[in-house]
Amino acid sequence: MKISKLEFFALLIAIFAGLHFYSQHKMEDITEGEEYFFETFYDRQNPPTIVAFGDSLTYGTGARSAGEDMSYPAQLSKMLGLNVINEGLPGETAERGYGRLVKVLKRYNPDILILCEGGNDMLRSRKPALIKNDLEKMIEAATESGSKVILLGVPEPHQLFLRDADLYSELADERGVLYLPETFSEVLSDDSLTKDPIHPNAKGYAIIAKKIYEAIKETL
Repeated sequence: MKISKLEFFALLIAIFAGLHFYSQHKMEDITEGEEYFFETFYDRQNPPTIVAFGDSLTYGTGARSAGEDMSYPAQLSKMLGLNVINEGLPGETAERGYGRLVKVLKRYNPDILILCEGGNDMLRSRKPALIKNDLEKMIEAATESGSKVILLGVPEPHQLFLRDADLYSELADERGVLYLPETFSEVLSDDSLTKDPIHPNAKGYAIIAKKIYEAIKETL
């Protein structure tokens, strides 16, 4: 059956209108889905307090310059849509970090503590048992204050193939905290994601932030 040009153009208009309606409908579904997720993700009137605690890897060395902060806490904050307090102190050891953490816990009373310490201790060839003991005290202080702990491991220095020091997985098993294995090790193994041998660049920190973001979605 032949159709006229007028009927042909009318059919095209109907098809495009249908496609447009379908596209708009799908976008609304996605938007509503995101809204539902964030409404159930946390109470907007009382959002969780999240503190990232550690040394230069938390501070964001390698991705902070001219007032631009591309540390993993800053990028995680944007992903979550809420404030992530950066308590990173370059050069800090786990040995000194415990005393500072106690004060941070009292100041912020965080719902979630992201803990990343021990790298500077290993660079100073401190015994793993001593590092583990300091981290264990930090975890204990955090859990006793009511914080959920997310533990990030740090690779052992001077290794051909970077991997987290065993003490981190041991701690996670013994203390029952969430551990994100090889988070920094994988990033620092890729030269395109590093600023120097021991610090990620902005892209590297973005990958770390994304991994923590996914973990927090499961935690809350």
